[in-house]
Amino acid sequence: MMTISLLIGAVAAYWVYNDARGRGHDLGSALLWAVGTAAALIIFLPLYLLIGRKSVMKPRRNEDIIDVEASLVDEETIKCPMCAGRVKEEFKICPYCGFTLKPVCPSCGKELNREWRVCPYCQTPTETK
Repeated sequence: MMTISLLIGAVAAYWVYNDARGRGHDLGSALLWAVGTAAALIIFLPLYLLIGRKSVMKPRRNEDIIDVEASLVDEETIKCPMCAGRVKEEFKICPYCGFTLKPVCPSCGKELNREWRVCPYCQTPTETK
C-alpha cells in the first residue's frame, strides 16, 4: 500500500513539474510545485490545479522582428576611416580624431570625393591624398 501511494505521488510530481515548465514557470518554482506535490499530494495537487496552472507570460525574443530604431542608427552613422568611431553621416570632420570625412574644394567649396585629384566642378587640384 505504501509503495502504491509513493508511486502515485512520484507520477503526480513528475506531471506537475512538466506541466509547470511547459506553462513558462522557472526551474525553481516548477521544482517547488513538484516537491510539494510529492510530499503532500492531497494539498499541493489541488492548489497547483487552481493556482499554478496559469501560464506565465515571458517576453519572447523573435528573430524575425526588425528593430527599426537600431537599423536607423546604423543607417544614419558611418565609420570613421581613421579611428573607426561611429559618426553621423552629415559630419564633415570626425569629432573623435579630427579626420576630414568629407573634403571640400578650396576654390569652389563643393564637396569632393577623397580619391579625386582634381575638382570636377572648377578643375582646381585637390589637397586630398
